[in-house]
Amino acid sequence: MPLFPLRTVLFPGMRLPLRIFEERYRVMVRELLDSGGEFGVVLIREGPEVGPGAIPHEVGTAARIESCEEVDGGRFILTARGTWRFRINRLLPPRPYPYGDVTPLDDTDGPLTPRLKAGLETVRATFPLYFRLMLSLTDQWARGLQLPEKPHRLVNFLGEWLQVGEDVKQRLLEMEAAEDRVAYLAEVLDDLVMRTKDAVIEHRRKKYGALGIAN
Repeated sequence: MPLFPLRTVLFPGMRLPLRIFEERYRVMVRELLDSGGEFGVVLIREGPEVGPGAIPHEVGTAARIESCEEVDGGRFILTARGTWRFRINRLLPPRPYPYGDVTPLDDTDGPLTPRLKAGLETVRATFPLYFRLMLSLTDQWARGLQLPEKPHRLVNFLGEWLQVGEDVKQRLLEMEAAEDRVAYLAEVLDDLVMRTKDAVIEHRRKKYGALGIAN
């Protein structure tokens, strides 16, 4: 599979806008447009995003091009969407873009164990609170989100909404068992709610305190 190392974690179902200007990736895009194939997005572990030498993490997400426009200079502006998770078995010689032998990760949800059920209940209760808190930081009203029912789909859907470092998102992407992913997501959301509550209090203090309005 063609590989595209980035400083971004892509989850299945997530939309990814890209500007392609390096010649090796322009070659990749042209070939994908001809074949209709997919490419793999992997978070960079070490090295630069531009030029050779980037070392990717082992787990990434396949992506399919949804729209593409070629602009001046042979550059491409495209939108891709994540489809399925994979693990890199080994890196292969460049073509000239990075290339690897990959294996899909099993996204079968498995049985609804007590641990998985508890994690799902926590996530479904905690995320709406976190979402409302995040919107209040920009003085927006909360709007409803239809959350997926299936555990893996739920984790993938919520992954892009989390205001956390890419290392946290990568760990969430790498975990294979649904109950492990949901349990870790529940922990992350609990921490985010506490931190975001503090940020909201500070935001309101700065906004209303100067006007003499009580919090």
